[in-house]
Amino acid sequence: MSEYILSKSEMQEMDSRMIRQNGVSSELLMEIAGARCAEIIAREYPNALIGKTLILCGSGNNGGDGFVIARHLQNMGYQIETWLPLGEARSQQSKANLARLKPLNIPLYTAKDNPLASGNHSLIIDALYGIGFRGDLPRELQSIFQDINALDAFKIAIDIPSGIEADSGSGTSIKAHATIAIENYKYAHYLPNGRAFCGNLHRISINIPESFKSGVCAQIFTHSDLQLPARPPDSHKGSFGKVMLFGGSALYPGSIQLSAQAALKSGAGLIYLYTRKEVLSQQPISPEIISRAIPENKSALPCARQLKPLIKGMDCFVIGPGMATDAYAAKLLESLLKNATVPVLLDADALNLLSQKPALKEYLKRGNIILSPHLKEFSRLVGISLGKLKQDILKHIRAFLKEYPVTLLLKDHISIAAKGNELRFLAAGNDALATGGSGDVLSGIIGSFIAQGMAPFEAAISASLLMGHTADKLSANQESFSICPSQIIEHLGDKDE
Repeated sequence: MSEYILSKSEMQEMDSRMIRQNGVSSELLMEIAGARCAEIIAREYPNALIGKTLILCGSGNNGGDGFVIARHLQNMGYQIETWLPLGEARSQQSKANLARLKPLNIPLYTAKDNPLASGNHSLIIDALYGIGFRGDLPRELQSIFQDINALDAFKIAIDIPSGIEADSGSGTSIKAHATIAIENYKYAHYLPNGRAFCGNLHRISINIPESFKSGVCAQIFTHSDLQLPARPPDSHKGSFGKVMLFGGSALYPGSIQLSAQAALKSGAGLIYLYTRKEVLSQQPISPEIISRAIPENKSALPCARQLKPLIKGMDCFVIGPGMATDAYAAKLLESLLKNATVPVLLDADALNLLSQKPALKEYLKRGNIILSPHLKEFSRLVGISLGKLKQDILKHIRAFLKEYPVTLLLKDHISIAAKGNELRFLAAGNDALATGGSGDVLSGIIGSFIAQGMAPFEAAISASLLMGHTADKLSANQESFSICPSQIIEHLGDKDE
């Protein structure tokens, strides 16, 4: 089932409400968090606790969590050491939990020490900053982290790897083998840079009421959240909509065919494929798909006058796969954007044309557009480098959606669906999808789901989850590198064993 993802400010506000409204002390919240982290560590990673465990504790409340973890692990019989590389504990709660360690005779190293020199720790726990980090890591910590990353010890981060910014995922840190999120996952756990430092993700609850989360706009979805279009038993082909796809070129004739095949296999009632006349003769097209040449004018360009009546009565359009970015493609795209009133999905070369011809972006303000770019395509759309985009993906998504009220599906290892203030992180799929044609398949599924009556935002989410889940199932029986997009299409809808 889906779970909320919290921003830094949302998590801090919930902590504050627990104290103000529910009368729970911050010290009790710290005790619950630390105790439950210790339970997960002992249960999930007992082999890492065979030798000595070194817990790096910060001067704030994340360090206090570390002191609680140290006490509970010591009471379980493990060998624990603590280290304060940032100096003495400053918060009242941290000081209180540091004092509780003294009767247990747990070794405490200060900023002047370097316990890493012994090199005999089997587990290192990062409890330095958590979500409180901002700015740049102190130089001394950068050096310490480099040393830790070079060690063979198992590494666990508490809440978020220290040095990673909670909302953007930017920064650098210890490369954790596992991260234990407190109460809910944060944006950084699922954004590309932050995710790379987290390792296996775990989550512990500190008993914050679900009612406190009613205004949270972001969630993580997995295949268990997949919703498919309804199919009443008394239906007919007209019940499941009409989707029309435009694309293909002499260089890339197969892309639009993959999209159309995916639309067919994912349940659309009628599928119309319009492509350049030379493409129709290059490859056979499935007999279930109504395939036709794009009408042209005397200049051998798409004829807007003839296209206009053809698009009437359609439920969704998909344009872009394999389309190229020449004058022919630009004319086709502009004609469709100008005349279509139902949802239009823009993918692949349609996105590239938007980047090359900014005037076309005005059509994005109509509210019927769905965009499905990968990160590089989106960086071109917003006019920044890929590196700059990755520094704060959500900031650029929000800025783009503020100007253009589209439905956005940003494709990546963990894709992000966004509309208005709503965000969905989609965790399904694997490297089997990292091959040419996968995006074409996805665009066909989205178009099919919209034609069958799903809202564009829900269709984009469900299509991504279905495709990812299909890849995951196929990978259970064969190596992921051998899975191709046409095989994904073939197995869409296979039931779980």
